[in-house]
Amino acid sequence: MTIQYTISEIVTIYQEIDKKSLQFQLATGLRCPSGCGRCCENPTVEASVSELLPLSEAIYAKEQVDVVLSAIEEREKQGNPVCVLYRSEPLTDSGRCSYYAYRPLVCRLFGFSARKNKRGHLEFCACKNIKEKDADAVRKAEALIASYFDIPVYQDMYMQVASVHPGIGFQRLPINLAIKQAIAYLCWKTQENTKIKEAA
Repeated sequence: MTIQYTISEIVTIYQEIDKKSLQFQLATGLRCPSGCGRCCENPTVEASVSELLPLSEAIYAKEQVDVVLSAIEEREKQGNPVCVLYRSEPLTDSGRCSYYAYRPLVCRLFGFSARKNKRGHLEFCACKNIKEKDADAVRKAEALIASYFDIPVYQDMYMQVASVHPGIGFQRLPINLAIKQAIAYLCWKTQENTKIKEAA
């Protein structure tokens, strides 16, 4: 399996998540407050290396590998675990992420998905900010989930992405470490593919 195939498979899953999330937003009126970055400021965000392969490919394509790795190193020195892609000022209406289109699962799903509770029943994953600002939309969301509306379910999406490449898909790491390892994995695989092509 090539690195390009792996990334393509993950991107396909992300596109399906985005499609379902958008349908859910349109049906409920749910949306993040413009420019909000509260969830991005969470110091405990985690992701797998697999989830971040599309991001690492985008960073590589923009020739920003050294910039991003240096920024991660600086945050590590400061003891700052907040995602290196987070910007303190809103960049667009999408929020404060400098690579929003390539964000990992938790960033795609939080606020617009369901999760299975201990009994296997679906619960709405609403953020505190949305609950406070739009209680009506939250009630609509909970009613839709109870009526079996087709919404992304966190555990299912996690398993789909993890299964694309089980070797790097199941271990969740602090976000900046996961970004660093995803970049390293992509660079290694890219160099490996180049050597194979040159030898052919």
